[in-house]
Amino acid sequence: MVITSKENKTAKLISGLKAKKHRDETGLFVVEGIRAVNDVLAYSPELTVALVTDEKHASEYENATVFSENLMRNVSETENSQGVIAVLRKPASTASNSGNALFLDGIRDPGNLGTLIRTACAAGFKDIYLYRCADEFSGKVVRSTMSAIVKVNLIHADVSVPAQLKNIGYTVIGADMHGENIFTFAPESEKVCIVVGGEANGISEEIRLQCDDTVSVPMSEDIESLNAAISGAIMMYEINRKEYISQK
Repeated sequence: MVITSKENKTAKLISGLKAKKHRDETGLFVVEGIRAVNDVLAYSPELTVALVTDEKHASEYENATVFSENLMRNVSETENSQGVIAVLRKPASTASNSGNALFLDGIRDPGNLGTLIRTACAAGFKDIYLYRCADEFSGKVVRSTMSAIVKVNLIHADVSVPAQLKNIGYTVIGADMHGENIFTFAPESEKVCIVVGGEANGISEEIRLQCDDTVSVPMSEDIESLNAAISGAIMMYEINRKEYISQK
């Protein structure tokens, strides 16, 4: 059966999850797109419901509901829906403390937050601390992460976390345009936590005071600053490069 009504219970659920309030109340979030849905389900199969626009593909997903194309466009957050949406339960995350970490301080742009999560996953920075950031389960953030949203530990942090990480052996370094060149910087410990600040004001003072050092990406004088996600990506991979060299 093909659902066409906006009053359908599942349609109302999907539409409601566009709002943070409802994501928080239900503990659910939405993933859109064929590749993203399949990747997420392969890694974290806690599927609540799947929506498709093609009845032939309904059997590919557990609890699949078939929506008309018009209704799918209505509930989708993307301009050109691929006709596949999944609703999943938010994963419960705790820090592993087993490798390098990323601390995000006031990243409010959903695209930057999603890109940083995706890059951290690729670089092996599996513990990601979120302090005053955008909602990591908003549609735009989830789409930017691809399937990385369920492959990392996303931990809501408070101001004391950097000090706690230092107490268990981390070197905490903050990204700052006046800091030491990241390419010549030598971490004092095997585990590093990189702190990336918000797009407008950088790292907050209360977090900066807890950093062991600040580091920067060298730039041409023609450019004042780099995008937060780009800076974070360069620093994560440079830390990985240093560790690789030290292990040879």
